[in-house]
Formats: sequence, C-alpha cells, structure tokens
Amino acid sequence: MTARNPVRRVVFFIVFVLVAFSVMQYVFDARARAVARECQSVISKSGSYRAESCVTGGDGNVLIYVGRLYDVRSGELLARTDFDSLDGGLPEFMPDESAVLFRRGEGNGSGAGVIAIPPNWLERLRAKIP
Repeated sequence: MTARNPVRRVVFFIVFVLVAFSVMQYVFDARARAVARECQSVISKSGSYRAESCVTGGDGNVLIYVGRLYDVRSGELLARTDFDSLDGGLPEFMPDESAVLFRRGEGNGSGAGVIAIPPNWLERLRAKIP
C-alpha cells in the first residue's frame, strides 16, 4: 500500500500543476479582454445587433482578438468569441442575420470566430464569465 502512495502524490502534483497553469492562463486572457483596444463595430441591417472586434494581444504578425455581440436596444453583451487574425477586419453579419463572422484575415477564413444568432448556451456563458 505504501508503494502506491508516492505514485498518487506524483499524479496529484501533475494534475495540480496543470489546473493551476490553466487557471493562470485564463486570468491573463480575461485581463487582456478587459483592456481590449482598436475596436471596430458594425450594426446589423435590422438594427437589432452590434458586433464588435477588438485587439487583445499579439504574437508576432498574428493579432489576438475578442469578438462580441451586443443587443442594440439594451446594450447587453449577448456572446463572446476569441480568435486570431493577421488583419482582423470588420465583423460581418450573414445576410439573414443567422450569425456574425469574425474573419481571420486573408485566405479562406477557416477557423474564423463565428457567433450564431441567437447565441447558443456556450456563447452566452462566455459572455457572462470575464
């Protein structure tokens, strides 16, 4: 029984370090989102929604952005997504306003940030948590 005790301690320590690292990374990301800069906003054609794209940081030529979707009438933040891009660009509403696209820049846009309208539960949860 004593032989398993050191293994448990090592496993516990590794799990603790991974969780601590994840929490620290999230805190740093939340602080960067709070002081986002160079924001660009677009209002949907119906006037119901406002999409905003802001720079939160950078890594070489790639900038890290936060995309936000607001209700125009109440000003409430409805959803949030994080994405990286070479140039960001303006957020783009789909013609039927079923989603807003946050482009990654030049190219095919694979992996771009997208928020469905109305936002799903996960997108709404991200908006509530810093």
